[in-house]
Amino acid sequence: MKNESAYLQATQDLPAGEAETPAAADPTIVLLPLYRAGTRVSYQGRDYTVGHVVINRSELQVYLQELGSSVPAEKVQLAPTRLVLQRS
Repeated sequence: MKNESAYLQATQDLPAGEAETPAAADPTIVLLPLYRAGTRVSYQGRDYTVGHVVINRSELQVYLQELGSSVPAEKVQLAPTRLVLQRS
């Protein structure tokens, strides 16, 4: 509550139309597997192509085209993709 009142007082002192900009923070970088159609993955020592992805309440399933069925995403090996999380 104390911080909010200090912020309000600081913004009230600014000329009309100008807002206080927060300090620019470094973007967060996350490494995650990116499952999408056409991605090559490894499953049980063989290479397959992802056809589509199914999200159920309990798990993420990856449909492998050559296999003709879905498998849990945890059992598929895929190099992680570097994602940069930053507000625009």
